[in-house]
Amino acid sequence: MAFGKMNKDKIIEDFRDMIRIRTVSVTDPKKLDREAYIAFRKLLLTRFPNLYREADVFSVAPAGILYHLRGQSAEKPSVLMAHYDVVPVNAKEWTHDPFAATMEEGRIYGRGTLDTKSTLWAIVEAVENALSSGWRPKNDLYLSFGGEEETHGETTANIVKYLKGKGVRPAFVLDEGGAVIPEGLPGFHQKAAMVGIAEKGTANYMLYLRGKAGHASTPPKMTAAARLAKAAVRVSEYRFPTRITSPVRQMFSALAGETSFPVSQAFANADRLAPLIGAAATFAGGSLRAMVKTTAAVVILEARSAFNVLPSEAAMGVNLRLLPGETVESGAKHLQKAVRDKEIQVSLIDGTNPTPISRTDGPAWETLRKVVGEVWPDAAVVPYQLNGGTDSRYYHEISDYVYKFSPMEMTAAERATVHGVDESISVRNLLRTFVFYSRLLEEL
Repeated sequence: MAFGKMNKDKIIEDFRDMIRIRTVSVTDPKKLDREAYIAFRKLLLTRFPNLYREADVFSVAPAGILYHLRGQSAEKPSVLMAHYDVVPVNAKEWTHDPFAATMEEGRIYGRGTLDTKSTLWAIVEAVENALSSGWRPKNDLYLSFGGEEETHGETTANIVKYLKGKGVRPAFVLDEGGAVIPEGLPGFHQKAAMVGIAEKGTANYMLYLRGKAGHASTPPKMTAAARLAKAAVRVSEYRFPTRITSPVRQMFSALAGETSFPVSQAFANADRLAPLIGAAATFAGGSLRAMVKTTAAVVILEARSAFNVLPSEAAMGVNLRLLPGETVESGAKHLQKAVRDKEIQVSLIDGTNPTPISRTDGPAWETLRKVVGEVWPDAAVVPYQLNGGTDSRYYHEISDYVYKFSPMEMTAAERATVHGVDESISVRNLLRTFVFYSRLLEEL
């Protein structure tokens, strides 16, 4: 790393102060703590003066911050992304105050320590440190930070709209996504740096069924609530088509040469063995099943108004994670087919289609592979398909090189704390994230 010396104490305190600010994202604007959002911006301004002196800084409604550092060339701009909002927390369930940034045995505890104030912190610390050493980017660099990613707000869509209007076509985009998995994958027993190159779509539907109101003492054979409950079971058991998408095929290909028989043969012949892989994935469940199928989760059931009243209407909310090749419209058709009840109305509430697939040929991918390999030389770089969603989905509109990778090691236990209880990061892991971005800046 050719930049200035790492001031460990300073950068750890910067991070802890970010965690202490309660930038909790909520869907109801009236309940949003706007003072916390203002305080977070003030902290950035105070702690990173070089960044604010050298960059053009834009506020993008409702909660975006966009920095533009002009490089020697504007032909191949890059974008580094993160979000500073966090999900709500029940402090009673935590062993440490989720907004105290407690340090204990080499770990920092707090909401956002993994998702994603850690990457935002590492980006601005790396840029600040580089600027203090006289560094300037070879190509234009944008830092794109959203404040409502957790509630699927429109901030990043507005940032992309702004950049598109300026004719900006990023040659490299990096946002949160996969991580370095120390325990490896099934049949692959070494570290794997999982880099998302596409995302499944996300769509929310409400399913409605009207029934006849009346007294609960004389119920019909099947109330509206009972009929909808049966439909909920059918949706949960519905077999969406199995498909080996390009990102999953690339993942299998990257792993085939590193795994042992018979897993290696299955990965190498994924297309021909798709039915068997689909059956195995259905049996295994979890993330493997989600890689090859659209998934459905029944998340809302509503009906009762009183114990002695038959509900006149029942409703169910379903979240679909759509495999590439599906759309929010085809998802609605699948649900209608699954419930097997023509009287149940399927209504799309909101959703986004699966993203295009980013390219894994050319300098952008090779740059990422190179830097990951330098920071984690014992990890294989593996492209894959994200089952969840990120703000970077909007950047596919203006770039063919959108990568989803959180540059840090995360064990299965640590990954389980994201949006969960006792989220934390080791100081060692945090500092390595800083090193990653510092190294990346030299390449962009």
